[in-house]
Amino acid sequence: MIFLTGFMGSGKTSIAKELAGLTHVPFVDMDEEIKTLTGSSIPDIFKYATEKAFRALESDVLMEIVRSKEDCIVATGGGVPLNPANRALMKSSGIVVYLEAELDTLKKRIGNGQGRPLWGHGIERLYAERYRAYEDADIVIKTDDLNIAQVAAKVQKESASMVSPIPFALSREPYPVYIGNGVFRDFKTYLLRHADPEGIFMLIDENVYKLHQTYIEEGLSGLRYHVKLVPPSEESKSMEFLMHVIDAMVDCPVNRGWITLAIGGGVVGDLAGFASSIILRGLPVIQVPTTLLAQVDAGLGGKTAINHKKGKNLLGTFHQPMFVLSDTRFLETLDALAAKSAMAEVIKYGIIMDRHLFEYLEMGKPDLEQVVRMCTRDKARVVMYDEKEETGLRSILNFGHTLGHAVEKSTDFRLTHGQSVAIGMLFATWLSQDMGLINKQDFLRIRDLITNYSLPDEDIILPGSEKIKDALVVDKKAATGGIRFILTPAVGSVKTKKLSISEILDAYGRFLNGYKD
Repeated sequence: MIFLTGFMGSGKTSIAKELAGLTHVPFVDMDEEIKTLTGSSIPDIFKYATEKAFRALESDVLMEIVRSKEDCIVATGGGVPLNPANRALMKSSGIVVYLEAELDTLKKRIGNGQGRPLWGHGIERLYAERYRAYEDADIVIKTDDLNIAQVAAKVQKESASMVSPIPFALSREPYPVYIGNGVFRDFKTYLLRHADPEGIFMLIDENVYKLHQTYIEEGLSGLRYHVKLVPPSEESKSMEFLMHVIDAMVDCPVNRGWITLAIGGGVVGDLAGFASSIILRGLPVIQVPTTLLAQVDAGLGGKTAINHKKGKNLLGTFHQPMFVLSDTRFLETLDALAAKSAMAEVIKYGIIMDRHLFEYLEMGKPDLEQVVRMCTRDKARVVMYDEKEETGLRSILNFGHTLGHAVEKSTDFRLTHGQSVAIGMLFATWLSQDMGLINKQDFLRIRDLITNYSLPDEDIILPGSEKIKDALVVDKKAATGGIRFILTPAVGSVKTKKLSISEILDAYGRFLNGYKD
């Protein structure tokens, strides 16, 4: 997605049309969208509803464009970049291009300014006031001596090498996810696109640091940072280790001008996010997930947590990252078990909401960068409409997790998260069939896809009903009268039903004897 910004007369609409022709993607004119939405002209909105109301409309329309369109050229209104929230949303969603022109050039283009409510006396002051906001862009192109075709060609050329992010278009704190092989080497570029911190407190998985130290240090070259290593185990997600992290941050010392950088899998991401959310009443955090599981799920969405002796992830917060950098180069050193286990979360998206992804996985040997992109888009679609599980939509991402977390805990975490979730998904799908929600064909497709990725291994002995009972009792999803259990009526869809713990345990006992039939 490319956003064209600039003062009145900078040619945003004409250049957007030309650029759309060059790139073969649609263009959107925000002013026209507002006219269609309101049935009124821009001057009439200014006259009868005030400029303040118009600016609110602009922000709403910008959000709707970002949420409803995956790729397009957007000709923004001249005042859109004045709102910092709009600039953050555009940077989270694509590439921002400022079409710069001298005021004398603009005056020649505009003439008497007919149809432009802000053109007239005081235009010099308005031009000066907006300049700094316009400059907060990825690309600045001086258009005074260029025609429309030349400007469009220049935009196309300069944007071609840039990574267009996948947006988590949240209403308050939108952020981008940058995906690609080797993108961490440009970490400083991405960082400075969003902030210029005094220092970086880096929490990094011990194994990742050993394997990629030189690569990481090259990406951080020229930046001030402090390293805190994190042992790669669930034990690091404990209150005890959290206090070690907080002590290290205080001793560093971090201040409000610092940010936290999490480099590792879900353990590091959860730990860093939680620590950042509570120290100094909240510091920004950047997530660099280095496992497939973290890149498709755990590193996205802003959930942070540590474990409690009574259950997994019982202590936590929602703390959205400044941005996420998913570098698939890190996946090249991922051990086979971790890569295989992560496919459970990938398959989950296919089952609950993305039939195209499901069918892509059925073909076998998927490209991991493509998988990360598809899963990131899927999770973004859910989180942007239900950031904190207030509407119930985000709960669909718990498919397979209710039983999966219970299996993890009842086996003392000897099974990986992915293996446990795979068991949970098998159970949820079997239960869906047992309840008459899903047909036999789709049940077999789901079962076969899970087992074709060796999830779970054939030699895994599933825990009995009694062993998972205690874990279910303290499940975070438990509510009065039962647990909100996620089922599937077909590939690509979900259904939520409240079940009592006794109903789940009874069904699980029958599942142990029949899911392979």
